[in-house]
Amino acid sequence: MFVKTLSALYKCTSHLRTIKHYSSSSTAMKVTVIGGAGKVAQPLCLLLKQSPLIDELCIHDIGHTAALAAELNHVDTNCKVVAFSGTSEYGKALHNSKVVVVVAGAPDSDFMPPEKMWSANAPIVQDIVTNIAKYASKSFLAIATNPINSLIPMTCEILKKRGAYNPNAVFGVTTLDTVRANTFAARVLGLEPECVLVPVIGGNTEDTMVPVLSSTKPSPEYTTEEIESITATVRKARENMLKLKPPENGHFASAFACARFVISLVKAIRGYPDIIECAYVPSKAHPDVNYLSTPLLLGPGGIAKNLGVPKLTEFESCLLDNAVMYLRNDIQRGEKFVGALHTPECDPCDVLIPRCPKNWCDFQKEERNKCK
Repeated sequence: MFVKTLSALYKCTSHLRTIKHYSSSSTAMKVTVIGGAGKVAQPLCLLLKQSPLIDELCIHDIGHTAALAAELNHVDTNCKVVAFSGTSEYGKALHNSKVVVVVAGAPDSDFMPPEKMWSANAPIVQDIVTNIAKYASKSFLAIATNPINSLIPMTCEILKKRGAYNPNAVFGVTTLDTVRANTFAARVLGLEPECVLVPVIGGNTEDTMVPVLSSTKPSPEYTTEEIESITATVRKARENMLKLKPPENGHFASAFACARFVISLVKAIRGYPDIIECAYVPSKAHPDVNYLSTPLLLGPGGIAKNLGVPKLTEFESCLLDNAVMYLRNDIQRGEKFVGALHTPECDPCDVLIPRCPKNWCDFQKEERNKCK
């Protein structure tokens, strides 16, 4: 029985042990995680270490990273882990990186109000992106630090000023929204979450994310009440989780979602076909904003095709129209921070269309009353 168990285990894990040979270091898949000692980064690095598609995982943080790298190197997968610390070692950490993942931020910034979160994280990401432009200008950049709605416009402006901008290579990682939408939709549909896909478009905040439940795969069968409930649950998920856990707890769902996006990007760079992920990117998919999260077809050069805004129901269209009002100001804040302003300010309170269908508003009131 014991021998059979070992045999089954070997069959399940043998694909992880494929030894890959490359002619030079420039062809190796190196992924660098900036902010690698943080609460999201530690489980993220463990997940990335398990991928047979990554040859070298580099961990960088202002604080100590050597112990984390040493422990990860005990995991018996082929990916090599190296560590660097401090601002003086950005160059070493970023050298020959194909993908750079930014999860750095101020301590406990996820628990801050939006304005304080922006004030705390913007200078940190600004410094990181400046170094990326200097040492890894050809890399693919995935930013998972919040607030993504503003940090991606800021990042793009920094890269433009330094001649390192590639609109197909900068991504705001919004995969956590999609992962949550898949999970909540699967519960309602009675399906396994792995079999459900719900695109989430718009932005990365409660007021800007739009789960497109009408595009659920497999074909959706929701009642109006279920659509409203899933939408509210996805949008409120971050707030509800922050109420449940103290700041020192781990961020496992965030790490899982970020790892999923990074591995999808690595697959696309390596030439795997039909890789589609939602991400917040420079975009012309909506006439009123220059950045939007939409489904993307990824390829060896990054974004092979922006698949744009899916066909929306009246309810989803209304949510997106109102999300754009907030997105414009979020984008403007990021551009203004680095002295570039392309997006006119917009007053979210001055919305000419109804905020949302009456049944949605009634549902929101009912939910608020339940919490009192």
